[in-house]
Amino acid sequence: LKLTQRAPPLHRQALARAGAAMPQLWEVVGGADKGGILVRKGQDLKSEGESVRLSTGAIVEELELKGERIKYKLLKGNGPAEGWVSTK
Repeated sequence: LKLTQRAPPLHRQALARAGAAMPQLWEVVGGADKGGILVRKGQDLKSEGESVRLSTGAIVEELELKGERIKYKLLKGNGPAEGWVSTK
């Protein structure tokens, strides 16, 4: 998994789901070998990618969930402030 879900407070095989609290938080648990996971500007897998990856260990807030894609807002760590990533 790419993301891991987290409960407050505070991966291309990078994110995995953690807790069931509001807001929904995720931790990037993958992509360490690539400097983080790929972030796209849109939901579609063919949309333009960001020039910077979302760092492994970053904590993001889920803004929208569409299938296995999440639109997020960065809370902690390095990477684009917002974007779309895959959960698997």
